[in-house]
Amino acid sequence: MDTNNSQKPHNKKTISQNSIGIIICALCVTLTVGINLLVNELPVESTKLDTTEIGLHTLSDNTKELLNSITEDIYIYRVCQSGKEDATLTDMLERYASLCSYLNISTIDPAAYPNFEQQYTEESLSNNSIIVTSAKRSQIIDYANIATYTAFNGEDYLTSAIKYVTSESLPVLYALEGHGEKKADDSLVAAFNKAGIELKSLNLLSSGSIPEDTECIFVYAPETDLTAQEAAQLTEYLANNSKMLLITDYNSSELTNFTAVMKEYGVSTLDGVVMEGAADRCLSGYPYYILPYANEKSEITKQFNNNSSFVLMPLAQAIVKNSDIRDTVEITDLLTTSDLAYIIQDSSYEKVDDMPNGPYSLAVSIEEEYDGNDTKIVWITNSEFITSQSDQMVGGANSQFLTSAVNYLCGQDISSSVNGKSLSLGTLIVTTSQSRMWKIILTGIIPAIAAAFGIVVWYRRRNR
Repeated sequence: MDTNNSQKPHNKKTISQNSIGIIICALCVTLTVGINLLVNELPVESTKLDTTEIGLHTLSDNTKELLNSITEDIYIYRVCQSGKEDATLTDMLERYASLCSYLNISTIDPAAYPNFEQQYTEESLSNNSIIVTSAKRSQIIDYANIATYTAFNGEDYLTSAIKYVTSESLPVLYALEGHGEKKADDSLVAAFNKAGIELKSLNLLSSGSIPEDTECIFVYAPETDLTAQEAAQLTEYLANNSKMLLITDYNSSELTNFTAVMKEYGVSTLDGVVMEGAADRCLSGYPYYILPYANEKSEITKQFNNNSSFVLMPLAQAIVKNSDIRDTVEITDLLTTSDLAYIIQDSSYEKVDDMPNGPYSLAVSIEEEYDGNDTKIVWITNSEFITSQSDQMVGGANSQFLTSAVNYLCGQDISSSVNGKSLSLGTLIVTTSQSRMWKIILTGIIPAIAAAFGIVVWYRRRNR
């Protein structure tokens, strides 16, 4: 009896200690779950820090401002096979979702939903392409535009797409047709989409007039000339508070009526193709692939003025300004060559001596204000600059330039646009001067150092 009585206090103490341990474990589990729930409610920006030098995972203030203003449901579908999701794109979409409760983001596996894409496009979309849709309209962002070899443009395109699908009305840009104009490829369509522009076709001969809802006329590399009637219609249109985006090729000086329209605003082209004589302003070995200077004072091109990114202009013509232009016309250089540039007119690549010396203008903006009218024109002298190949060579800089030009013409806020993030631009764009330097280093200096080191080693071993 005494033995049993002496064990009772010990049993109570053990039970008490076990109870405390269970309570502590329960509190720890509850605390852990509570912390996890709290962290899950925090914005992704607070839980996933962006440690990249270029801010690859950081959303811009312009994007945040747009997301804060949204008051309607937007559906964002990433079309992607399971297991092939782009991690950077996933992180970006999570950050968008954390900032706006109206964004409904989901991933659609085409293997599970084979007919889903057909609601929005007849073409097959690549993995990680995005469809953005609202009650008003939808837009498709191909993954080839989001991620290039040199840049990640996800925020750039997605923010622009959200603007596009939420805008109450869109500026209408009419593309002139009937003169052998080029058809817009994916890069050009993507640039217009980014600018929030609705693109329509216009044949002046069949329509007889320019529609009243026209925000801007687009002329894209015509092969044949305007008729006299069309030229008169276009001239009258431009004189009345109107806008035009003109992209021409080498044959522009042969299009007499087009030339006459532009001479009304004090500009014309020189007959020939521009070659860049400065080794650091063209692609290595290709003097006709020009990396022009961007005008830091223009809203259209100031984003390219620090040489951290380049616009690429292949096979461009030179724009010259007439001396007898009206005082009300203001012509601004957008892209210019160095003063070592020259003109060629045939495959011999020899300089034409009777042509004026550089620098040359490869793209200009023209503005005339009088009697309450505000006419704006942007003229770019080569259509190859906006092809997918040229655009990808400079990490999407060409499409950014074109988007800024369209925004300028259509009265959009250029400052609110979002630019892509360069990944490795400097290692891919090699100018002629850089190529020469590396050839000297790799084929001259390094072998010479290695040979000298070998001779020293040989001499020391010989004299041991």
